[in-house]
Amino acid sequence: MSSQPPGAPVVSDDEQLFCYGHPNTPTRLRCTRCERPICGRCAIPASVGQHCPECVAEARRTAPKVRSTFAAIAPAVRAIIIATVVAFVAQALIPGLTDRFASFQPAIAAGEWWRLLTSMVLHGGFLHIFLNMYVLSIFGPIVEQAYKSRPFVLMYVICGFMGSAFSYAFGPCPTLGVGASGAIFGMAGALLVYFWRRRALRSMQPYIRSLLFFIGINLLLGFGFNFLPALGFKIDNLAHLGGLVAGAAVGFGFDLGREHSAALARVVTTIVVVGAGIALVAQRTADFSC
Repeated sequence: MSSQPPGAPVVSDDEQLFCYGHPNTPTRLRCTRCERPICGRCAIPASVGQHCPECVAEARRTAPKVRSTFAAIAPAVRAIIIATVVAFVAQALIPGLTDRFASFQPAIAAGEWWRLLTSMVLHGGFLHIFLNMYVLSIFGPIVEQAYKSRPFVLMYVICGFMGSAFSYAFGPCPTLGVGASGAIFGMAGALLVYFWRRRALRSMQPYIRSLLFFIGINLLLGFGFNFLPALGFKIDNLAHLGGLVAGAAVGFGFDLGREHSAALARVVTTIVVVGAGIALVAQRTADFSC
């Protein structure tokens, strides 16, 4: 009885062949793709017959590259997560980077306005960045699908800026602030508005309740944790609130209008929300004391 793998072409009994990979090993098998003689050790099962290692390697090399579902539906979220992780690694490798680019009221008042933006890619530790990026990976793709990639990036930056502006304008001073949570709360706010405007659809109701629960529980936990000095850090609830307010505003404005007027609605919304943030920063700077 033959012990050859099923589906592979065989040669006649009177033809003696040797494996191309093991020249001293006689065989009656051939690769179903290139027909080279192969032994049982070289034969790789395929959907049809057996393939030799060379053909398998060639097939893998020439196969079209398929993007992951996450990369396909949320390229902007993926890019933001990668950039944030790179910044976190840079914090660990470059001394003084956090102090140079974190939100810090006296430095912002002195003209280092970029801290209002750069602080959103910095984090205070592994757990901090892990939780933020995990939440972003959950809500971010839904927001990106709803508003498309380029508007999503703009919304994310606007919400991060407004979170920093709220913290700068109303927060205790001096405070060194880092984290993307303001921008992430903004994405939750934008998504809540998106679902709320479609609340007539019964399928939207569970999403609205889930988002309200997420926002509410995180705000409660944030304020509660700040009464636990043993934690060694404070949660910037003002940044969360600022991002949430901005997210609701841009979520509403970016969802307005038909195709021909959507661009105008986005421009007007951006000017109004960013302008409000700049006004907060300017007012705080004008009478700054710390």
